[in-house]
Amino acid sequence: MIDSILNPIAFSILLTSLYVLRFRGWERPVAVALYFAFFLTLEVVVSHSFLPPEAFGPGLGYVCLGLSLPVVGATFFVWRQERRQADSDPGAHEA
Repeated sequence: MIDSILNPIAFSILLTSLYVLRFRGWERPVAVALYFAFFLTLEVVVSHSFLPPEAFGPGLGYVCLGLSLPVVGATFFVWRQERRQADSDPGAHEA
């Protein structure tokens, strides 16, 4: 039972955190929320429609959550570094 809830959430968190890091998602929070909702919906539908019950154990969900932690940490450090750089040189990021 926990697999049907944990795994889709964990996959969605991992994919969303990678999206935020790669495409500077902190600048577009609505897009991040939509991205998370899309992948969560997709994972739930696929896991209930196409995968047999207990195909993946809860370990896979924990692995995805564990992989999300360094990505979220890296995202925080990139965001913080960009803010510091923008604060020290206000005209550097204007296009």
